[in-house]
Amino acid sequence: MEKPVDNQTPQQEVSQSISPWLVLMSVVCLLVALAICPVISFDPMEVDLLDGGLTSVLYKRNILGTFGVRLGWGLLLTFGIATYPMVLLALISCWRRLLYRKGARPVSWEYVLAFLLFGCGLAMLLGVWPSGLSDVTTILNLQTLPGGTIGQRLCAPDGKLIYLMNSTCAAVFSGLLTIVPLAVIWYFDWALLFQGMVPKPAPQPVVEPVPTTSEPLVAEPPAEPEPATFEPEQLDLPLPNLPPMAAPKHASRRSVSSPNNAPQRHTEPSVPTVVTTSNGTYTLPPVTLLNEVDTSSNEGTNAREIEQNKQLLQNTLDEFGIPADVINAIAGPQVTLFEIKVHSGVRLAKITALEKNFCMALSASSIRILAPIPGKDLVGIEIPNKKRMVVPVYSLMTGRAWNSAKEGIPLLLGRNISGKDVILDLAQAPHLLIAGTTGAGKSVCMNLLIMSLLYRFGPEDMRLIMVDPKVVEFQAYSRLPHLVTPIINEPEKVALALNWAIQEMNQRYFTFARVGAKKLPDYNNNPKRQEDGTPILDSQGNPLPSKLPYIVIIIDELADIMAVAKNEVEKALAIICAKSRAVGIHVIVATQRPDVKVLTGTIKANLPTRIAFRVPSQTDSMTILGAKGAESLLGTGDMLLSPNGGNVERIQCAWVSGEESNRVVEFCAPQAPQCFDASVLASPSSDEDGEVTLGSASTNPFGHGAAASSDAEEELIRQATEIILRDKRPTISYLQRQMGIGYNKAANIIEILEKRGVLGPQIGKTAMRQILISANDFENTDLGEDL
Repeated sequence: MEKPVDNQTPQQEVSQSISPWLVLMSVVCLLVALAICPVISFDPMEVDLLDGGLTSVLYKRNILGTFGVRLGWGLLLTFGIATYPMVLLALISCWRRLLYRKGARPVSWEYVLAFLLFGCGLAMLLGVWPSGLSDVTTILNLQTLPGGTIGQRLCAPDGKLIYLMNSTCAAVFSGLLTIVPLAVIWYFDWALLFQGMVPKPAPQPVVEPVPTTSEPLVAEPPAEPEPATFEPEQLDLPLPNLPPMAAPKHASRRSVSSPNNAPQRHTEPSVPTVVTTSNGTYTLPPVTLLNEVDTSSNEGTNAREIEQNKQLLQNTLDEFGIPADVINAIAGPQVTLFEIKVHSGVRLAKITALEKNFCMALSASSIRILAPIPGKDLVGIEIPNKKRMVVPVYSLMTGRAWNSAKEGIPLLLGRNISGKDVILDLAQAPHLLIAGTTGAGKSVCMNLLIMSLLYRFGPEDMRLIMVDPKVVEFQAYSRLPHLVTPIINEPEKVALALNWAIQEMNQRYFTFARVGAKKLPDYNNNPKRQEDGTPILDSQGNPLPSKLPYIVIIIDELADIMAVAKNEVEKALAIICAKSRAVGIHVIVATQRPDVKVLTGTIKANLPTRIAFRVPSQTDSMTILGAKGAESLLGTGDMLLSPNGGNVERIQCAWVSGEESNRVVEFCAPQAPQCFDASVLASPSSDEDGEVTLGSASTNPFGHGAAASSDAEEELIRQATEIILRDKRPTISYLQRQMGIGYNKAANIIEILEKRGVLGPQIGKTAMRQILISANDFENTDLGEDL
């Protein structure tokens, strides 16, 4: 099951970076304040000095000199006494953004215009009562102009505004012109801070280097993690010679406080675990084999972009008359989820119908609408980020989520939209289907799953069967000691491997029944292997194995296999997926053709856990997930996870390079020899020359034998001979229809009858084989001997 594990993302904060314009405006406001301050700098007598009526230098008291005198008198003459509150408000706002920017929205033209309107409104309000504050105006040499020129020309008893309305209406209008700009300034500078949307910074908790619980904890990343060192004397195993590689770049990792990127907190790279095997010891790969990618220059989206998109979404909703509010934004590696609170009585279909309008307003190639968000009373809109992040596998392998994972078979998938590491438990899934077009990230996801298995299991705990019809996808893993058989490249051999898995599954059930175990962990942890000092034997008389490994069958391209042997593969997959969970056999299937002829109803019913990458159409998305959405993905690892029929979750797959895969294989390969089982790809029979044929006995490396020759198999050959002699049609397809068997089994029977002298060799492509015996010869001949 899907398990997102990591710390919860801190509450997002909207902030504005320091700009040169903000510093310049702060300096200007400070100089203006010094120029007009009547106590420190400005003296109304200096006005006479400007007119030449006063020549004494005693009155040159302005700090800014002649420029300060002219600036101060010009502002006072224009706005009157309203100059002081206007400049004071501008100075407070500038200092607020310089010294404490949290909760401040980005500046726009409305913000600057609000200060000018505030000064004009206050000047007009003072102009309504020209005799008011007469003492102050006399001191400032303004006579009866408390509102300056603006108040005198507009709202004085002989002003222009009085001709249009009386003094009461003029006062109300001036008051509104003062209050509205204050509300705008409050919205930009103080609203978020007082609404509690920006929490006070809390001290970071100290985290122990060794995790004690499975809950995700938080820790600051190390400055320079030291690579683990290994001593051959301690391990009692000659370590392999690793190829020379470039030292990882230990770039400084800075914490990003922007809402787009939840801080990823890492622990020290753990020392590789040493497991005991029958051949000695086996060391799991260290994280130092992975590339430590510097993500400091790749921070994804920023606060300004989030705020702009939020406003565009709100404007689109308002234009179409939908009563809804955009209340929150959660930024992920590739997309940002905007949460919308819809008012009661609004149909969600109205919002989903605006998908194209949202794309046009946001200039986005595609968006994804969640109506509603699973588990919330909100509608979600996922919008691609302009700056997208890459999730390196190193950051996942060194995270607390992976190091403290308790799953039976943990598989790393990537990072979700909230910045949490997502781990899938294959033991609970218990099988996985992956589909997506070429280039969408399917192969990278397969490599990530294989790397997860190699970092957790040794060759005696995990066995792999890899099917690669394209030959090149899994070639890098051909030297792994975990392989049951060489990598299968021929599609016609897949049915043989699946039939072997069915036999292994049935044999394990009989083995579990002997000791009373129901699951593979119960069997491996059961110390009772003897009864009264006598080892417990299986159905063939062999002692029960002390330990059974997990078996994972990885099929890269199902479409190529279904084109060759659809019936056999579909039937075998259905049997394995339906019954093999308890015995530790699991299947991972991938395809780039999500067609109903490939992903049949039987396969989909037995593979409930599915991953969808980008697909061309909504029909393909419905085929994979049973829901739309995969057609709107961005590619390059952007995927949707449907965990066993649960809620669909959007995840960014981690990046695994070819160099990293090669280094891990080079580390694992020399530590243990490859132990292939010849019976996996063998035909169900063999002859005396050693060729594997129907009815031959073979052994496997898991502690018990495969199915031996039985009377039932000989009876099957005898029935086929009777049909051929009766109907005179010695063809594979005819035996398939008459006996109800698969193509491979019918072909093996024909080969056996040819070797025993019943049929002649195949001549040409269309001619039938010659029947070499008669019905009387068949009744008097033992088919076990050559004729």
